[in-house]
Amino acid sequence: MYQKNNENNILIISNIISWCICLIPLVLVFSNSIADIIAVGASFFFIFLSVKNNNWLWLKEPWVKICLAIYFWLIITSFFAYNVELAFSRSISWVRFVIFAASLQFFFLNNKKNINRLIFCTLITLMYVNIEMLIEKFAGYSLYSELRELLFESPKFAGGHNRLSGPFKDAPKSGIFLSYFIFPIILGVLKMIKKKLSYNFLLILLLSFLIINIYLIFESGHRASILSIFISSVVFMIYFFWNKKKIIIFAITIFFVGTFLYSSNVNNKKDNTYYKTIEEIKNYSNSAYGSLSLTAFKMFTHHPIFGIGLKNYRIACEKDKFLSKGHLGTGYGVSPWKGHYNQGLKKHYEPTCSSHPHNLYLTWLAETGLIGLLLFIFFIVTTCKKIFKNKRIISNQIIALGILLSLFPKLLPMMPSLNIFSNWNAICFWFLIGWLLSFFPKNTSEKNL
Repeated sequence: MYQKNNENNILIISNIISWCICLIPLVLVFSNSIADIIAVGASFFFIFLSVKNNNWLWLKEPWVKICLAIYFWLIITSFFAYNVELAFSRSISWVRFVIFAASLQFFFLNNKKNINRLIFCTLITLMYVNIEMLIEKFAGYSLYSELRELLFESPKFAGGHNRLSGPFKDAPKSGIFLSYFIFPIILGVLKMIKKKLSYNFLLILLLSFLIINIYLIFESGHRASILSIFISSVVFMIYFFWNKKKIIIFAITIFFVGTFLYSSNVNNKKDNTYYKTIEEIKNYSNSAYGSLSLTAFKMFTHHPIFGIGLKNYRIACEKDKFLSKGHLGTGYGVSPWKGHYNQGLKKHYEPTCSSHPHNLYLTWLAETGLIGLLLFIFFIVTTCKKIFKNKRIISNQIIALGILLSLFPKLLPMMPSLNIFSNWNAICFWFLIGWLLSFFPKNTSEKNL
């Protein structure tokens, strides 16, 4: 009787955590901390099941082995960080993302029921974010911002000039969130209900939803997300419509949508997304992104083996040896990345200090050194090898293609990005990694977790 009650309790806890995981995309809209708590809870429960069933075969997965090597390297680099305490606190807890992704691959998303729950919950979340961004577009503030002020007397928030934040207090997150989840959900819905509706009607419906989200990503003002969704759309178009007449219709649609978006505010070039992007590319070395990249590379040349330590970019970048001429001799006692730099030289030199380099690979290079970067690249290569080895699954499991469409642009070397070590972005990234790997063959045994 005790054994049976124990098993029932485990089943109940498992079901509760599974529902919480399905709600992570929604939770990420409102609270990084709660989303992190869910990820940690899922990780501990997964470890508990591994101990209970004496099943540790997930540790034999190549990507897990590499990530554990990365984890131990992060701890080693912490001894050489500018701020040892900060680096250690981030390094020691980083392993939770690896275990969380493994728990999705081997347990929580290893069945159709939970995947369908996740698709449904995320679809509702995307629709909610769409509505909030559209309200902000026409009313100036999102409904969530208004409710916070009404119920909790919190100050209103909005994306700012030429930006939409929707329900996110941090404006760029709206575009990043949509670009992370739109393709997995569109293709997931297509797979779930394609037998219940006319295929052409469903295709038109989903393409319309995609176009709305492309528009809202543009309105978010986050150029990396705009570029990301553009690249994903092109790959999507090639995969589904290659050598078919439909490619013409889709290409024309994307062309006109893109032309409309990038030509908006054409009378004010300073606010024009396309113009600003082209100008930054032409003058990359003098742009903000170029300066941040140069600072990151300087950090690598000074600390090539161990880097400067996890989350230490914002601390190390205030050192004179990493600053540009625009910052030298300004007598700062506060972070230049907050805007306290030589105003007279601002027109010639962009700020070289920020919270992170705004590039995935430069973040690894500057903060973890050459070995850390090579280990991360090895993880990417190993994951790609697994995907190519089982590429037929992509055709059979169309959701996996949607996840790949979301991740691919974010892993391109020249793409600007959020900090991969920040909670919000890390949860999004490892959530999709775990979901993707759940579709592929894995080390298993007769004794399931």
